[in-house]
Amino acid sequence: MGNITDLIKDVANKNQIIETFAAKVIEINKETESLHNPEDAYTVNIMRADGAILKNVRLKASILDVEQGIITIPKKDSWVLATIIGGVETRAFISQFSEVERTFIRFKNDENHYLEIDIDVDKFQVLFKEKEGNDSSTTSVPTYKNIAQLEFNGKEGSNISTTFYDENGTEISKNSFNIKEQNISINEGNTIFNLKDKEVKVTIKNGFEAIISDVKTSFKKGDLIFEMDDKFKIDAGTKNLLTELESLITEVSKIVVVQGVGPNVGSLLTIKSNLQNLLKI
Repeated sequence: MGNITDLIKDVANKNQIIETFAAKVIEINKETESLHNPEDAYTVNIMRADGAILKNVRLKASILDVEQGIITIPKKDSWVLATIIGGVETRAFISQFSEVERTFIRFKNDENHYLEIDIDVDKFQVLFKEKEGNDSSTTSVPTYKNIAQLEFNGKEGSNISTTFYDENGTEISKNSFNIKEQNISINEGNTIFNLKDKEVKVTIKNGFEAIISDVKTSFKKGDLIFEMDDKFKIDAGTKNLLTELESLITEVSKIVVVQGVGPNVGSLLTIKSNLQNLLKI
Protein backbone atom coordinates (compact mmCIF):
# COMPACT_ATOMS: atom_id res chain seq x y z
CA MET A 1 0.00 0.00 0.00
CA GLY A 2 1.83 3.07 -1.23
CA ASN A 3 1.65 6.56 0.20
CA ILE A 4 -1.05 8.93 -0.96
CA THR A 5 1.70 11.24 -2.22
CA ASP A 6 2.91 8.56 -4.64
CA LEU A 7 -0.65 7.75 -5.67
CA ILE A 8 -1.35 11.39 -6.48
CA LYS A 9 1.77 11.47 -8.67
CA ASP A 10 0.47 8.39 -10.50
CA VAL A 11 -2.87 10.11 -11.05
CA ALA A 12 -1.14 13.10 -12.61
CA ASN A 13 1.18 10.98 -14.78
CA LYS A 14 -1.28 8.32 -15.89
CA ASN A 15 -4.54 10.29 -15.96
CA GLN A 16 -6.17 7.82 -13.57
CA ILE A 17 -9.80 8.05 -12.56
CA ILE A 18 -10.69 9.34 -9.07
CA GLU A 19 -14.01 8.16 -7.66
CA THR A 20 -15.66 9.75 -4.61
CA PHE A 21 -18.77 8.37 -2.94
CA ALA A 22 -20.77 8.69 0.29
CA ALA A 23 -20.43 5.96 2.88
CA LYS A 24 -21.26 5.24 6.51
CA VAL A 25 -18.53 4.60 9.09
CA ILE A 26 -19.21 1.20 10.67
CA GLU A 27 -15.98 0.65 12.60
CA ILE A 28 -13.08 2.70 13.98
CA ASN A 29 -9.92 0.57 13.84
CA LYS A 30 -8.11 1.63 17.00
CA GLU A 31 -4.41 0.90 17.44
CA THR A 32 -4.70 -0.82 20.82
CA GLU A 33 -1.02 -1.82 20.68
CA SER A 34 0.14 1.61 19.57
CA LEU A 35 3.54 2.81 20.80
CA HIS A 36 1.98 6.19 21.51
CA ASN A 37 -1.72 5.97 22.42
CA PRO A 38 -4.08 2.95 22.28
CA GLU A 39 -6.85 5.35 21.21
CA ASP A 40 -5.00 6.15 17.97
CA ALA A 41 -6.74 5.09 14.76
CA TYR A 42 -5.37 5.21 11.22
CA THR A 43 -8.14 3.43 9.30
CA VAL A 44 -11.91 2.87 9.38
CA ASN A 45 -14.32 0.38 7.88
CA ILE A 46 -17.11 1.90 5.83
CA MET A 47 -20.29 0.75 4.08
CA ARG A 48 -21.37 2.19 0.76
CA ALA A 49 -24.99 3.04 -0.01
CA ASP A 50 -25.25 -0.18 -2.02
CA GLY A 51 -24.25 -2.23 1.05
CA ALA A 52 -20.67 -2.95 -0.05
CA ILE A 53 -18.17 -2.85 2.82
CA LEU A 54 -14.66 -1.47 2.46
CA LYS A 55 -12.19 -2.23 5.23
CA ASN A 56 -9.10 -0.34 6.36
CA VAL A 57 -9.91 2.87 4.56
CA ARG A 58 -7.11 5.35 5.26
CA LEU A 59 -7.35 8.35 7.54
CA LYS A 60 -3.81 9.47 6.71
CA ALA A 61 -1.41 9.23 3.78
CA SER A 62 0.78 6.52 5.28
CA ILE A 63 -0.85 4.29 7.86
CA LEU A 64 2.50 2.60 8.54
CA ASP A 65 4.11 5.86 9.65
CA VAL A 66 3.09 6.32 13.29
CA GLU A 67 5.84 8.81 14.11
CA GLN A 68 4.01 11.90 12.90
CA GLY A 69 0.97 13.12 11.03
CA ILE A 70 -2.48 14.66 11.35
CA ILE A 71 -5.42 12.34 11.96
CA THR A 72 -9.13 13.18 11.98
CA ILE A 73 -11.24 10.33 13.32
CA PRO A 74 -14.92 10.38 12.30
CA LYS A 75 -17.72 9.34 14.61
CA LYS A 76 -18.97 5.80 14.25
CA ASP A 77 -22.21 5.64 12.22
CA SER A 78 -21.53 9.07 10.72
CA TRP A 79 -21.40 9.71 6.97
CA VAL A 80 -18.20 10.50 5.10
CA LEU A 81 -16.99 10.96 1.57
CA ALA A 82 -14.52 8.27 0.54
CA THR A 83 -12.26 8.54 -2.45
CA ILE A 84 -10.72 5.72 -4.53
CA ILE A 85 -7.85 6.29 -6.92
CA GLY A 86 -7.71 4.20 -10.10
CA GLY A 87 -10.52 1.90 -8.96
CA VAL A 88 -8.25 0.13 -6.44
CA GLU A 89 -10.05 -0.23 -3.10
CA THR A 90 -6.79 -0.52 -1.19
CA ARG A 91 -6.16 3.06 -2.27
CA ALA A 92 -9.34 4.36 -0.65
CA PHE A 93 -9.13 7.23 1.81
CA ILE A 94 -11.59 9.47 3.65
CA SER A 95 -11.68 12.83 1.93
CA GLN A 96 -14.49 14.61 3.83
CA PHE A 97 -16.19 14.22 7.23
CA SER A 98 -19.67 15.04 8.49
CA GLU A 99 -19.04 14.37 12.21
CA VAL A 100 -15.66 14.24 13.96
CA GLU A 101 -14.97 12.16 17.07
CA ARG A 102 -11.35 13.15 17.70
CA THR A 103 -8.35 14.82 16.10
CA PHE A 104 -4.71 14.28 16.98
CA ILE A 105 -1.53 15.78 15.61
CA ARG A 106 1.96 14.39 16.12
CA PHE A 107 5.03 16.42 15.16
CA LYS A 108 8.60 15.08 15.18
CA ASN A 109 11.96 16.78 14.65
CA ASP A 110 15.41 15.45 13.79
CA GLU A 111 16.34 15.19 17.50
CA ASN A 112 13.47 12.70 18.07
CA HIS A 113 11.48 15.23 20.06
CA TYR A 114 7.71 15.04 19.73
CA LEU A 115 4.78 17.37 20.19
CA GLU A 116 1.38 15.68 20.39
CA ILE A 117 -1.93 17.54 20.32
CA ASP A 118 -5.01 15.44 21.13
CA ILE A 119 -8.48 16.98 20.87
CA ASP A 120 -12.02 15.75 21.37
CA VAL A 121 -15.20 17.44 22.58
CA ASP A 122 -14.21 17.14 26.27
CA LYS A 123 -10.41 17.23 26.13
CA PHE A 124 -7.53 19.29 24.81
CA GLN A 125 -4.12 17.78 25.55
CA VAL A 126 -0.63 18.89 24.59
CA LEU A 127 2.24 16.48 25.32
CA PHE A 128 5.98 16.97 24.84
CA LYS A 129 8.07 13.79 24.78
CA GLU A 130 11.16 12.27 23.22
CA LYS A 131 12.28 8.91 21.93
CA GLU A 132 14.79 7.14 24.16
CA GLY A 133 17.95 6.48 22.15
CA ASN A 134 18.76 8.23 18.87
CA ASP A 135 20.00 5.20 16.88
CA SER A 136 17.49 4.99 14.03
CA SER A 137 19.03 1.72 12.79
CA THR A 138 18.05 -0.26 15.86
CA THR A 139 15.43 -2.96 15.32
CA SER A 140 14.21 -2.95 18.91
CA VAL A 141 10.80 -1.52 19.75
CA PRO A 142 11.22 2.21 20.47
CA THR A 143 10.26 3.67 23.82
CA TYR A 144 9.33 7.22 24.66
CA LYS A 145 9.59 9.34 27.78
CA ASN A 146 7.38 12.30 28.63
CA ILE A 147 8.81 15.76 29.22
CA ALA A 148 5.76 17.91 30.00
CA GLN A 149 2.00 17.87 29.50
CA LEU A 150 -0.81 20.41 29.48
CA GLU A 151 -4.41 19.21 29.54
CA PHE A 152 -7.91 20.66 29.67
CA ASN A 153 -10.58 18.12 30.67
CA GLY A 154 -14.19 19.21 30.50
CA LYS A 155 -15.51 15.97 32.02
CA GLU A 156 -13.73 16.56 35.34
CA GLY A 157 -15.30 19.87 36.24
CA SER A 158 -13.45 21.84 33.56
CA ASN A 159 -10.05 20.92 34.90
CA ILE A 160 -6.76 22.38 33.58
CA SER A 161 -3.65 20.46 34.60
CA THR A 162 0.09 20.65 33.98
CA THR A 163 2.46 17.72 34.52
CA PHE A 164 6.26 17.75 34.52
CA TYR A 165 8.66 14.83 34.33
CA ASP A 166 12.33 14.30 35.24
CA GLU A 167 15.12 13.21 32.88
CA ASN A 168 13.92 9.59 33.20
CA GLY A 169 10.34 10.40 32.26
CA THR A 170 9.10 9.95 35.84
CA GLU A 171 6.37 12.33 36.95
CA ILE A 172 7.72 14.86 39.47
CA SER A 173 4.92 17.43 39.64
CA LYS A 174 1.26 17.62 38.70
CA ASN A 175 -0.70 20.82 39.17
CA SER A 176 -4.34 21.48 38.33
CA PHE A 177 -6.95 24.22 38.32
CA ASN A 178 -10.63 23.29 38.50
CA ILE A 179 -12.51 26.13 36.83
CA LYS A 180 -15.96 25.13 38.05
CA GLU A 181 -14.91 24.77 41.69
CA GLN A 182 -12.15 27.42 41.47
CA ASN A 183 -9.78 24.95 43.01
CA ILE A 184 -5.97 24.94 42.46
CA SER A 185 -4.04 21.77 43.29
CA ILE A 186 -0.23 21.89 43.39
CA ASN A 187 1.91 18.76 43.16
CA GLU A 188 -0.93 16.22 43.17
CA GLY A 189 -2.89 17.73 46.05
CA ASN A 190 0.00 18.44 48.43
CA THR A 191 -1.13 22.07 48.37
CA ILE A 192 -4.68 23.07 47.42
CA PHE A 193 -6.03 26.60 46.90
CA ASN A 194 -9.82 26.96 46.87
CA LEU A 195 -10.88 30.34 45.52
CA LYS A 196 -14.32 31.76 46.23
CA ASP A 197 -15.82 35.23 46.20
CA LYS A 198 -14.05 37.15 49.01
CA GLU A 199 -12.50 33.96 50.38
CA VAL A 200 -9.32 31.94 49.84
CA LYS A 201 -8.78 28.54 51.45
CA VAL A 202 -5.32 26.97 51.51
CA THR A 203 -4.89 23.31 52.47
CA ILE A 204 -1.47 21.70 52.81
CA LYS A 205 -1.14 17.94 53.03
CA ASN A 206 -0.61 16.51 56.54
CA GLY A 207 -2.91 18.84 58.38
CA PHE A 208 -2.47 22.61 57.82
CA GLU A 209 -5.41 24.71 56.71
CA ALA A 210 -5.85 28.47 56.37
CA ILE A 211 -8.96 30.46 55.44
CA ILE A 212 -8.78 34.16 54.63
CA SER A 213 -11.98 36.05 53.87
CA ASP A 214 -13.65 39.40 54.42
CA VAL A 215 -15.40 37.88 57.46
CA LYS A 216 -12.63 36.09 59.31
CA THR A 217 -9.16 34.58 59.14
CA SER A 218 -8.44 31.16 60.58
CA PHE A 219 -5.52 28.74 60.78
CA LYS A 220 -5.71 25.08 61.71
CA LYS A 221 -2.98 22.54 62.39
CA GLY A 222 -4.19 19.29 63.85
CA ASP A 223 -6.17 20.11 67.03
CA LEU A 224 -4.81 23.66 67.25
CA ILE A 225 -7.14 26.34 65.87
CA PHE A 226 -6.51 30.08 65.67
CA GLU A 227 -9.39 32.26 64.46
CA MET A 228 -9.72 36.02 64.12
CA ASP A 229 -12.64 38.28 63.26
CA ASP A 230 -13.67 41.01 65.73
CA LYS A 231 -12.07 38.84 68.46
CA PHE A 232 -9.49 36.08 68.75
CA LYS A 233 -10.33 32.44 69.26
CA ILE A 234 -7.67 29.90 70.20
CA ASP A 235 -8.57 26.24 70.72
CA ALA A 236 -6.34 23.28 71.44
CA GLY A 237 -8.44 20.13 71.22
CA THR A 238 -11.36 20.60 73.62
CA LYS A 239 -9.63 23.47 75.47
CA ASN A 240 -10.38 27.13 74.75
CA LEU A 241 -7.94 29.88 75.79
CA LEU A 242 -10.67 32.25 77.04
CA THR A 243 -12.38 29.68 79.23
CA GLU A 244 -9.04 28.50 80.62
CA LEU A 245 -7.98 32.05 81.55
CA GLU A 246 -11.39 32.75 83.08
CA SER A 247 -11.06 29.59 85.17
CA LEU A 248 -7.61 30.71 86.28
CA ILE A 249 -8.90 34.12 87.37
CA THR A 250 -11.82 32.52 89.18
CA GLU A 251 -9.51 30.20 91.10
CA VAL A 252 -7.08 33.01 91.95
CA SER A 253 -9.92 35.17 93.29
CA LYS A 254 -10.80 32.37 95.71
CA ILE A 255 -7.42 32.45 97.39
CA VAL A 256 -7.68 33.41 101.07
CA VAL A 257 -4.60 34.89 102.72
CA VAL A 258 -4.49 34.66 106.53
CA GLN A 259 -1.92 37.43 106.93
CA GLY A 260 -0.94 40.11 104.51
CA VAL A 261 -2.75 41.35 101.42
CA GLY A 262 -4.95 38.93 99.48
CA PRO A 263 -5.81 39.03 95.77
CA ASN A 264 -7.42 42.21 94.47
CA VAL A 265 -10.67 40.67 93.29
CA GLY A 266 -11.78 43.90 91.63
CA SER A 267 -8.65 43.98 89.45
CA LEU A 268 -9.10 40.33 88.57
CA LEU A 269 -12.67 40.98 87.44
CA THR A 270 -11.43 43.86 85.30
CA ILE A 271 -8.84 41.56 83.68
CA LYS A 272 -11.56 38.99 83.09
CA SER A 273 -13.71 41.60 81.38
CA ASN A 274 -10.77 42.72 79.21
CA LEU A 275 -10.10 39.13 78.16
CA GLN A 276 -13.70 38.79 77.05
CA ASN A 277 -13.19 41.81 74.78
CA LEU A 278 -10.16 40.15 73.19
CA LEU A 279 -11.02 36.47 73.12
CA LYS A 280 -14.06 34.34 72.42
CA ILE A 281 -15.12 30.75 72.84
